[in-house]
Amino acid sequence: MSVNLTEVIATTLAHDSGKAADNVTNSNALLWKLKDMGRITTAGGGYELREQLLYNELATKFYDGFETFTIDTSQEVVDAAVYQWKQLGGFSFISGKEKNMNREKWQIVNIANARIKALIAGLENKTGLSLYSLGTGEGGKEFGGLRLLVSDDGAGTVGGINASTYAWWQNQNDVAAGTLVTANIQTRMNAMQLATTRGKDQADLIVADATFFTAYWESLQANARFTNSKMADAGFRTLEFVGAPVCYDPQCATDLTATGTGRMYFLNTKYLQFQKAAGRFFSTEEARKVENADYDVIPNWTMGNLTTDGRFLHGVIGNDGSA
Repeated sequence: MSVNLTEVIATTLAHDSGKAADNVTNSNALLWKLKDMGRITTAGGGYELREQLLYNELATKFYDGFETFTIDTSQEVVDAAVYQWKQLGGFSFISGKEKNMNREKWQIVNIANARIKALIAGLENKTGLSLYSLGTGEGGKEFGGLRLLVSDDGAGTVGGINASTYAWWQNQNDVAAGTLVTANIQTRMNAMQLATTRGKDQADLIVADATFFTAYWESLQANARFTNSKMADAGFRTLEFVGAPVCYDPQCATDLTATGTGRMYFLNTKYLQFQKAAGRFFSTEEARKVENADYDVIPNWTMGNLTTDGRFLHGVIGNDGSA
């Protein structure tokens, strides 16, 4: 009995416990944490993604007895950040020649696994880079990443809100000129931990590139117990800081190449999420025949974006490599 190679690949991707989505999610510390916190959510549709905000306080005052209030109805209230849908797609493909040359079951399994691995690897890499990006890559079509949401200067327009106009929308930031001085890494981390803490709300995930992760790691060499077992068990290189996992991600600052430069992000994942379209999170569709050609493609689609409703609860420390 012959087996259709195209169907094997499509069926494996579509029905093997969300193989593509699981692999991409589990390969990235940020996505893994968001999934663990239930922060990969399905958006309700519409032309845009909306986040109801933690915003500046409305006018309040202490009062006594029957004292009246004067309501300042002219005070502008920004109640939502608006993000754009972004789309990521990929294809596995099989030519008619390959299907005819690989009819034996063992051959089909081997080539199917190879094509699945290649597609997933591409999705993992593209997603990982985008989650740390400014959101300007590929003509502005990529996800808006941490370099945008948690910007180096805390400013910028995010979710349609200009942080220069609304100071409460700025994230915490400590990006210094020059290269990293490892002797003060813990001092800077202490300051950022305090800056991103509001009562019980504090950073629950810290991600860093090699420069900052190594500096923190070396400062703890005599205290190897500073590890986070949960994320370590998930396969991530991890330490711990004030109860929060500190994860190394090589894609965290891939566009910062000068020696001693780098970034470390303090994130409160209660106020960060990846909003996705229903049925469009690394989702595989049925194979389709390409017209006027002898090959089939198996598409995989993602539609969504990384969003936040409280920039001031996230922070970044870094060095820009300048003299």
